[in-house]
Amino acid sequence: MDRKLNENIDEKIIDCLNKKSDGISAPENMFFKIRAGILEEEDRGVLFNMKIKFLKAKTMIVAGLLCIATTVTCVAATNGLNWISSSSRANEINKFPTEDVVKKTVGYCPKYVDEFSNGFKFESFNFSDSSLENDNGNSVLKTKDANFSYKKEGARKDQSLFFEATPINEEYFNKDSEDKKDITEYNGIKIYYNNFKYKAVPVDYVESEEESKLIQEGTLQIGFGADKISESNTQFVKWYEDGIEYSIMNMAYDDVDKDQMIEMAKTVINK
Repeated sequence: MDRKLNENIDEKIIDCLNKKSDGISAPENMFFKIRAGILEEEDRGVLFNMKIKFLKAKTMIVAGLLCIATTVTCVAATNGLNWISSSSRANEINKFPTEDVVKKTVGYCPKYVDEFSNGFKFESFNFSDSSLENDNGNSVLKTKDANFSYKKEGARKDQSLFFEATPINEEYFNKDSEDKKDITEYNGIKIYYNNFKYKAVPVDYVESEEESKLIQEGTLQIGFGADKISESNTQFVKWYEDGIEYSIMNMAYDDVDKDQMIEMAKTVINK
């Protein structure tokens, strides 16, 4: 096939994708469809890095997956504002970073730890660029987030623990937290806890009325595209300290309960 023909095909593909993209609407459970696909790709040796900005779990959507095997771009929507975040595996650091390295990377130095008392140990450090945009596409706020991942010995591929620090105005943090009821106070800091169940199902699965109700309540998310039905729990805690929003997200480590999540938050606060 000659070069000119290749270029013509490329142009047609790009034009088709651009036209199709105009009508795309991302459903709430797209993140979980993407997650199921990522896990399948990882089994085949393809590397991905996932960056999720949690606002309200029941309004979280994913805008798109950049299929270059290294970058994932995600969006979370709430209160008429959209978080657009992206990160690249190419920037990942697998050696526990010094404070100088973190500050040079993101421009500030948040609190962070190399391990937690319940067995989680540092695995990697990365950053993500995030932009809070209004409905007109204008950026209200831009941040560079510090992302840390941790693992327990013997962890499965579907198990992940993420810790993130984001410099943000307290006003935005409070808007995001206004409907959170599960609060623990520690040293004058409010730690917010939330959890929901993730259910991976085949593409032809039909959700029940009860499941639909749980999805609306934000306590269940269903991801389509799995070979078989499986369930796991997702938990996260977040808090605000000295101009920085901190969050810890636990995916599928079912042996970790709420008390442990709170204790991990306290470990960082005590740093």
